[in-house]
Amino acid sequence: MRQMPSSDMVSLISFLAVLLIFFSIDVRSRTTGVSKPWHAHLFEWASRVGGIATVVALALGWVDLFLPDESSPIHVALVAAPGSVAVLCAIVLGLEMLWQRWQAPDQDG
Repeated sequence: MRQMPSSDMVSLISFLAVLLIFFSIDVRSRTTGVSKPWHAHLFEWASRVGGIATVVALALGWVDLFLPDESSPIHVALVAAPGSVAVLCAIVLGLEMLWQRWQAPDQDG
């Protein structure tokens, strides 16, 4: 895997910060309840796992930004792996909108 230049790392950190805001809003907007359908639990956990993965990737990327490039102990894969999990969770939550649209009652008639 190639080394990531500082300018690319700044862009990645910015993206992860926006993703973290998204997950924070999503988690706070969910109601907690014992009797929920399976898909509600799936989307709730996708939001939690995505938020945690984003925090890990953001923290590692931030630390890596201030370390010298030639002796950095943080490999790009350490940022890319949790960042990829976070993006996958965001995609799952995007699918939730389609799921809700399919489950919504017909409003036309």
